[in-house]
Amino acid sequence: MESTQDPGNHSHREPAFEEEIDLRDVLRVPWRCRALILGVFMAAVVTSAVLSFFVLTPVYEVKATISLGYLSPTGANPIHPLYTEPAFAKEVLLSGNLLQEVVEDLQLDISPSQFKSFKEAIQVEPLKDTNLLRLSIETEDPAEGRAVLNKMIEIFRGRSRVQFARQRDLIKGELGRMQADLAEAEQNIKETQAALKRLAPGTGIAADLQQARLLDALSRFEEQRQSLLGKEVARRQELNGIEGMQVIEAPRIPAQPVRPRKMLNIAVAGVLGLMIGVFAAFALEYFRSSPLQE
Repeated sequence: MESTQDPGNHSHREPAFEEEIDLRDVLRVPWRCRALILGVFMAAVVTSAVLSFFVLTPVYEVKATISLGYLSPTGANPIHPLYTEPAFAKEVLLSGNLLQEVVEDLQLDISPSQFKSFKEAIQVEPLKDTNLLRLSIETEDPAEGRAVLNKMIEIFRGRSRVQFARQRDLIKGELGRMQADLAEAEQNIKETQAALKRLAPGTGIAADLQQARLLDALSRFEEQRQSLLGKEVARRQELNGIEGMQVIEAPRIPAQPVRPRKMLNIAVAGVLGLMIGVFAAFALEYFRSSPLQE
């Protein structure tokens, strides 16, 4: 008797292969490869320390803060606020013309090809809602950086003085004309008052009309005098309010460089070393348990 068997029905099936990961085995990998992890960690830390302390050149940031002056445009000759508005003053300070003058005055060893890098190392930032400017320069020579900022401030101050002197002259000229107009107005007042005194009271309609005209003229002269006095006071306040540029914080040589940040570099290198070491340990363990087949 032959037994029939459905070819599609397998009496014997192979069990599916299931790989279970034991957490204890995972934790044992770093412990078994601790020498590798520690070696990578130490190599990263030592390399970072050597680079930070002995190879990389320290970079210093020298800073200064200046207060822009105040100019009040007057009359028909307004002055462009090159030296009073932070946005305009920033452009003046960073202009190639001014920086080239700095290089020449200090006799810096900067070639034309290096000038762009020199300019990019200098920052001028307006402080919000103020007329203050923060100047800074990053340099490997902090003494040279201080000299550069001092020279920039000196040139800027010299150029701005011309504008301030011009503004003062404009206001003084207006004050001189106002004083002449005041003297004329006061003379007219005196003459009109004298004419009124000379009028004989009750001498007819003609005298009354003359008196009315004189009183009207006297009123106009008094109004003119008061207006001129008010303008004179305002112009004198503007003249007294003109202030030149002031140095709020002079450039100083910093005690510590801004780069390299040695301890931060070492800490980052240590963390990266640990990560690389652990990754290498798991990779090594994987190839040990599952060797490559030829």
